[in-house]
Amino acid sequence: MTETRRKQLHLGKCIEDLDKLHNVPDLKTKRANLSLFRLCKTAQKLFESAEEARKNGDEEYSYVYYMKYLRVIAYLSKDKEYLKDKSYYNSMLGAKNPNKAIDAAEKLKNSLIDRYAMELKQKRLNDIKENEIFKQKIEENRKKAIEVSINEPPSTPVNLPGPDEVTIKSEQLYSILKAGKLKVMILDARPGKDYLESHISYPACISVPEECISPGQSANVLEQNLPAASRPVWSSRASADLIVTLDWSSRAPIPGTPLHLLRTILLKWDIKVQYARPPLALEGGYEDWLLKYPASTTNPQAQPPRPDDSMDDMLGDIEYPSWAELSPPAAPRRAPEPDRATKAAAVLVYDERARTMQKILEQQEVIADTSLTLEMQRIEAEQDWEKVRSQQETEQQDDVRAMYQLREQEIISQLMQLENKQYDMEQENQSLREQLEEYQRRERDEAAQLAETIASQETEADADERARARTELAARIAAVRQQRARLDRTREQLEQQRKRKLAEAREKKKPGEDREDDGDAYMDDSPGAAALSRAHSSPNIAKGRGLTGLKNLGNTCYMNSIIQCLNNTAILVAYFRNGQYLEHVNRSASTRGAIAEEVAAVVRALWSGQYRFIATRDLRNEVGKQQRAFRGCEQQDSHEFLTILMDWLHLDLQFRADAPPHKDSLAPSEKAWYEYTKSKESLILRLFYGQIKSTVRCTVCSKQSVTYESFSNLSLELPANANRCSLSDCLKLYLSGETIPGWNCPNCKDKRDAVKKLDISKLPPVLVIHFKRFYVDPKEYQANAYRKKQTYIDFPLEGLDMRQVAPACPGAAAYELYAVSNHYGSMEGGHYTAYCKSSLYGKWYKYDDHVVTEIPASDVKSSAAYILFYSSCGPARAS
Repeated sequence: MTETRRKQLHLGKCIEDLDKLHNVPDLKTKRANLSLFRLCKTAQKLFESAEEARKNGDEEYSYVYYMKYLRVIAYLSKDKEYLKDKSYYNSMLGAKNPNKAIDAAEKLKNSLIDRYAMELKQKRLNDIKENEIFKQKIEENRKKAIEVSINEPPSTPVNLPGPDEVTIKSEQLYSILKAGKLKVMILDARPGKDYLESHISYPACISVPEECISPGQSANVLEQNLPAASRPVWSSRASADLIVTLDWSSRAPIPGTPLHLLRTILLKWDIKVQYARPPLALEGGYEDWLLKYPASTTNPQAQPPRPDDSMDDMLGDIEYPSWAELSPPAAPRRAPEPDRATKAAAVLVYDERARTMQKILEQQEVIADTSLTLEMQRIEAEQDWEKVRSQQETEQQDDVRAMYQLREQEIISQLMQLENKQYDMEQENQSLREQLEEYQRRERDEAAQLAETIASQETEADADERARARTELAARIAAVRQQRARLDRTREQLEQQRKRKLAEAREKKKPGEDREDDGDAYMDDSPGAAALSRAHSSPNIAKGRGLTGLKNLGNTCYMNSIIQCLNNTAILVAYFRNGQYLEHVNRSASTRGAIAEEVAAVVRALWSGQYRFIATRDLRNEVGKQQRAFRGCEQQDSHEFLTILMDWLHLDLQFRADAPPHKDSLAPSEKAWYEYTKSKESLILRLFYGQIKSTVRCTVCSKQSVTYESFSNLSLELPANANRCSLSDCLKLYLSGETIPGWNCPNCKDKRDAVKKLDISKLPPVLVIHFKRFYVDPKEYQANAYRKKQTYIDFPLEGLDMRQVAPACPGAAAYELYAVSNHYGSMEGGHYTAYCKSSLYGKWYKYDDHVVTEIPASDVKSSAAYILFYSSCGPARAS
């Protein structure tokens, strides 16, 4: 039989080191929480581990496991419960195993003592040889340096990772340090004691102990907590060409770990420093470096921390057993055989549930970290607002003061949006918390059954490991939440100060001062725009066609949001830009075509690519002439504005269409449509208008009354008492029947209860959906106080299939989302923005009054979504 090859020594330097590993605390203090059955199982597990390690040639681990096993056996031999039923427990433990363990441990001990002595002797010889070689190399290098030519060959380029990589390999870092061409800083994020024991031998390698790193820290706070020896190097980080972070063994900076938190602090919360490139994490950590380049460390003998042995906590300082005192084993008692199929299924269910619970906790941790980041951003915004406000008050020049005013609007908008994001995070966290509670409830209900079937396959160590992992994760989440609560209190104080100072500023204003300044319009050389002049604060910065902002003229964000949504309706934009609309301007309408002309002028300016932002003063004035509510500076409802604007544009751009032949033979819905349009159509009508069929049925005689009504947008109720719902839920609620009491039934000739049912009979190419978020509070009905529903609505960005809710509608197609009008805040103090997908660039952008920024598609869904714009027109472009 071939002898197993012995593994290299790795646990200690002498036999005393191994004795420390099995010389553990007294088991007597732990016995109260452990059944004797469990303790026997633990002993079996230890014996099997010892045998397995010996089989694999790992003499050190085998010796430690044998010794731990013998200590457990020694304790069992004196246990009262064991003495009552020796034969049963001896059969469970195995009669020959203790003696076998004693013999094996003695042989291993002698072997290991010899091997440690040999290794020590060999190490001394190697040290002598290495010292001689080192001296020889120094002498050789000195000679080569004398002989080297002045004209050195060109050096090879530094092997840096790519710009998108977040890690660097040990080989790459070693070659960079050896080349000495880049200024490198190494931030060692292991525990401080580990750094002191051993670290990379490099002058700019400093300790940033993991115990000093916590979520939400700024770089300044972290610097104050660093060891004194680390601070001088840390303060020069701005001049570093490359920053490398490391822990013991991470392959990448995983969210929630000290390495990831350190990266976040450097990139997000180190405001004073602009890094040459983002920091890179050492792949495999210090353990990998120690393995590959031990000579480049301060102590190559350092050992990486091994995983905690879960048995250590339960093993006591017990004397060696005297197995001869034990009575001879009797015939083993046969336990009932478990159903293997049932056991496997139970283990599968338990593992799946444990993984799901772990995943939920990890999601909660990510949400907690993100929420903390949002809280810090809100504090920063509050502090920025205070600076801008004080600068605006002391500034004498009108143009500079106007710039401060714009910045103030940006900050207030940012605060509302951050608050909304935090609300969405809290709702998502609540949903996860409910899922977790449901899993925990089910786990408790089934715990007894699962325990019986799993007991023989899962050790107590495995169960403890699961519980420990969950406890640690929950503790990290709690710590982050506590820190966020502290920041929340700080931010609330700043917010109260801001609101108080705003109120004081309003009281000090003289009558007539609360109107928008008059220094911001724009110039457009195209026809119909002669009344527009260029703004001194709107330089010709061409960010791109269709990516121009709209200045807030005094609570006109509701108007700006809707205009930007319409400005990203590709067919409508092409209609206004190519001048085709001029053929349809209706001078006989109540608005005499003025609304359409002003909208066309705005669209052409927004697509000119010449302005960073423009002011729609002429459009605002024309709208105010037609509707008194839009004349002042009060905040208005964007949905109300959209509905009225659609009707105005339809009237302004009407043209006569041919009447359908054989009108009497038309289907009821088509006949109703003709009666509504009276052959007067428009592009607005053809794009945005659909039709609803309303059926009222008497509950007594079943008599039905059918009517048809046109719509330019669907206004949907939200499910009652729901924090989260889907667009599909809202559509089903809208189209479900409702009971109408006291309906005058034409057949019964009396008041009857009836059921009213809505159906979509005609879908428009552009489907606009409005959510009824505002409602009158029943508790304050007399005061007409409105409240807002902050419900998060999940809606598809593409592939909205209306065939499910409009089966009778001919040609129902899939719709794609291209614009969203958002509302933040409340009725008393709110703000509107727009998210729009550019038909030209294929990307999503946020239109926040005069500021336009690109956003990821993942940001489009939020509880601020108020009006959705869907199109089935395909990828038409407004170019």
